[in-house]
Amino acid sequence: MPADYHIHGLAHEGPPHTVERLLPYVEAARGAGLTAIGFADHDRFLEGLDFSVFSELERITGMPVRAGLEVDFRPGRDHRRQLAGRPWDYLIGSVHTVDDWEFDRPGQEGAFAAWDIDELYANYFNLVAQAAATGLFQIIGHLDLIKIYGHRPRRPVLELAEPALQAVARSGAALEVNTAGLFKPVGEIYPARELLERAFSLNIPVTIGSDAHAPGEVARAREQARELLRQIGYTCLATFSNRELATEPLL
Repeated sequence: MPADYHIHGLAHEGPPHTVERLLPYVEAARGAGLTAIGFADHDRFLEGLDFSVFSELERITGMPVRAGLEVDFRPGRDHRRQLAGRPWDYLIGSVHTVDDWEFDRPGQEGAFAAWDIDELYANYFNLVAQAAATGLFQIIGHLDLIKIYGHRPRRPVLELAEPALQAVARSGAALEVNTAGLFKPVGEIYPARELLERAFSLNIPVTIGSDAHAPGEVARAREQARELLRQIGYTCLATFSNRELATEPLL
């Protein structure tokens, strides 16, 4: 069941959350050859989600539609209480903020100059490790998002990311191979190949996500991600339902 689980049907605008608004994404997924789709809007739109929309889309199209959420992990926030009592199929844990700075917003490239890049990377990966350690998330999103503008640490990135990778492995979560980085200034898939190779050695499962914020972005560069995974040695992709992970062949 080839699926794209990182779809933002509400994009950056937020509600209303309607069948009419999300249907073009499902149609795009079908056109791309996917057999399932997962919507994972930003958690700031949580209260605007209507879960009946997912079941109605599935009824109309016949395509499995999974209910997810991308959670912007922040230490001290009660994510567990925030997320409780809703019929999630999966939750994506992501880090977009370091010390209250949303580093991946447009126009933030210059703000990196205020940081020692090694320290920034270390702080970022520490937050990713904390997110994984909560056990809340079935997917850890775009593992090395911190590279978005092309800033590189002096220390080996694998050394900096190792604690986060170990935490993901212990948590049982899947790692997302996110193709959106190809369309950002860094021009690379998240995460870098060497991090994926380490994930493979740790038996961390993977899934592929487009991070689409428009129907035309659904499943973009998916074949490039699949080929990378095949080269590394992966033969399966993770799938999700009711927050349970299963696998399917990487065809």
